[in-house]
Amino acid sequence: MDIKNLQNGLNNARNTDALKAQEKINTAATVDSEKTSKAPTDRVTLTSVSSQIRELEKRAAVANTNNEARIAELKQAIADGTYKVDAEKIADKLIKMEVLFAKA
Repeated sequence: MDIKNLQNGLNNARNTDALKAQEKINTAATVDSEKTSKAPTDRVTLTSVSSQIRELEKRAAVANTNNEARIAELKQAIADGTYKVDAEKIADKLIKMEVLFAKA
């Protein structure tokens, strides 16, 4: 057997392996670029909840929040010492609030 032919055979095998490896790299790059180009675009879908939130924001914007007279009455009652706290009413509202939070 000729050493030159053996050397050429090894070089050919190495070149073939290198070509196969390069083809794999090129194929992977092509697949990645195809995935990138076919990637779905971002979309926004509004649910009924978001529509309800938008409606509530509109209502809140136009709601009458002029309660200066009530605030003045409360301040005066506190200053006079005539403001009475209804502990039972406060407890009922706290319980209702806790029930609502437990459901969420």
